[in-house]
Amino acid sequence: MPKQPYHLNSTERTLIAVLLIIVIFVSPMSNFWAALDAPWFSPYLAWAVAIFLSWLLQRHIKDSLDK
Repeated sequence: MPKQPYHLNSTERTLIAVLLIIVIFVSPMSNFWAALDAPWFSPYLAWAVAIFLSWLLQRHIKDSLDK
């Protein structure tokens, strides 16, 4: 019998997104990208990316629940 492909479920996707946001904004990595002499809007851009990824995740969860 062939193996079925493994798909991430909504809980796993949520945990991955939360961990990624924690790594970017809470870890020492935030000091690294803050010291890169980036433009003033770079923190806002990082937050916009986090919000956009959360929106995509929420949309995917809603679509999977409607099926």
